[in-house]
Amino acid sequence: MRPTATPVVYRAMWNDDRPGLHELAARTFRAWARTLHPQLGGDAGASAETPAPGEPTPDEPSNGLGGEAATDEVRVNLRRETAAHGGVSETLLELDQQGPSSSSVVVLRVLTNGTDGWVWVDVEIPHEQAAAASVGEVQDLVCTLLDDAERGGGRPRMATERLGTRPLAVEPTRQAVVPLANALRGANRVMPYVVLAHDYLDGPGPTMDRARATARQLAGLARVYVLPAQTINPFQVAMGPELDVQPGEARLYLPGEHEPHRHRTLAAEFVRSEPDETGRWFGRLLQSMLVDREPPELYRRSRQLLGDRRERYEPSPDTDAAERAEALETEVEAVWAALYQAREERTAARAERDEQSEQLYDVLEELEMAQQRVEQLHQLLEESRDQTVRALMSSETTAVSDADPSHTKYPQVTSIRQALSLARINLRKVEIPPEAEHRIADLDSAIESRSWARSVFDGLLALEVYAHKGDDFGDFRDWCARSKHERAWFANAKKLAMNESEEVMRRPELRQHRMLPVSKGVDPSGRTVMQSHLKLANGSMAPRLYFHDDTRGPTGKVHVGYIGPHMPTKRFRS
Repeated sequence: MRPTATPVVYRAMWNDDRPGLHELAARTFRAWARTLHPQLGGDAGASAETPAPGEPTPDEPSNGLGGEAATDEVRVNLRRETAAHGGVSETLLELDQQGPSSSSVVVLRVLTNGTDGWVWVDVEIPHEQAAAASVGEVQDLVCTLLDDAERGGGRPRMATERLGTRPLAVEPTRQAVVPLANALRGANRVMPYVVLAHDYLDGPGPTMDRARATARQLAGLARVYVLPAQTINPFQVAMGPELDVQPGEARLYLPGEHEPHRHRTLAAEFVRSEPDETGRWFGRLLQSMLVDREPPELYRRSRQLLGDRRERYEPSPDTDAAERAEALETEVEAVWAALYQAREERTAARAERDEQSEQLYDVLEELEMAQQRVEQLHQLLEESRDQTVRALMSSETTAVSDADPSHTKYPQVTSIRQALSLARINLRKVEIPPEAEHRIADLDSAIESRSWARSVFDGLLALEVYAHKGDDFGDFRDWCARSKHERAWFANAKKLAMNESEEVMRRPELRQHRMLPVSKGVDPSGRTVMQSHLKLANGSMAPRLYFHDDTRGPTGKVHVGYIGPHMPTKRFRS
């Protein structure tokens, strides 16, 4: 006889509406037990019909003996009892496993009253073994019970929330994201939720594999959701910075009202390197809460059926155990606090390192650009005499300032706003609609604003001169590389891109940012996809200028569609 004070270390209970629930669940339990212990034998004498409440099954007599087997290492006992009282029917099955170094009892209880049905699974393990206990095999039982219920119309649920063994992908729509966010923040939710976010490093396949494994490990305990790539940003906006998840992370949202830090987060590095541990980790965190769940009303009505066995299935009133649990909870809280502090320090250190690296990269790049400019100016100096002679002999000499702005003296610009105003007044072949401006005030507030302003105006002047003189060249890059004009922009990949990456154009959530305003003479819709852009600078905001070359089209102009911070990419979040 096992002691009644053996603590419950795992508990899952849910509603199940299937007819014949007692025999269906018992059959699943016996099949599961025999996969663990084949020595229990087959089900050769079993009846195919559900026994009446209070009557023994043909293969399991009323004294509770269902089957017993022993090996040199583990002694196993499988028992079943069925009873009825006050309109309530109850089936109880136990798999008692006693070994030299480990022992456990898995209990399945089925309760019905004609209109309401409950399935209840407990695992009891002695105090000295509970810390190292694993309930992975029991999760297989729970998954089978839930899958059978789903297929059989049992509508397995915890309160009003459906249970399942598969993760739910959240669509990137307001109708999907907002209700989930409201449920996560609400105080009336009774079921824990786990949310896994798409991992950009590994892609959707591995992300879904991790979500599926986590959903099966938490079956009967929590509902698992997965955020595809295009859903992450809407979810973050809906949840706010304290409750959101970052790409690749997994977060456990507890039911009820809690401080944000209580909703535990597993870093992307952990989820990625330990994909099978995510569900187990969250399951361990949930155990103390779940074993204290209130039993259903049907259990209270049938408790006299249990007699002195009742205490086996309720948390033991062991004072020492309660004190140990409280001490462990305090220790866990201290570990989590230290973990979050270390995580914050690591994040700050990484941010500082990245900023310093970016600054160094900017200095090196500016030095490289300056060296290239010196070489270009040296070539221009050697050719200046010939250019002057050609300009004087040209029939268009008297109209140089009208046809080509390259020789006009412009005031020194000190802000991007001033650069755009000056360009709109003086440039005839570059069109800049107001909708092209994005966060100009933020750019002009930055320390680098003067440098950025000069780059903006230099880039616009280069586009203007190209619009006048680029007919003999392939495109803007070709003109910058071969014209040797003093206003030419840098032709290297660090400063100019004529196309976006294949991934940016393939992914709708990134491509849509490149659908930019343009003259209706180019496109009747007033918008077109722009890929060509000037890389004005790097750093925290990394401003960019996107343009559409229509110099050989109906307008004969260059149309600027975007001036602002770096657009979103796989690695850059604007």
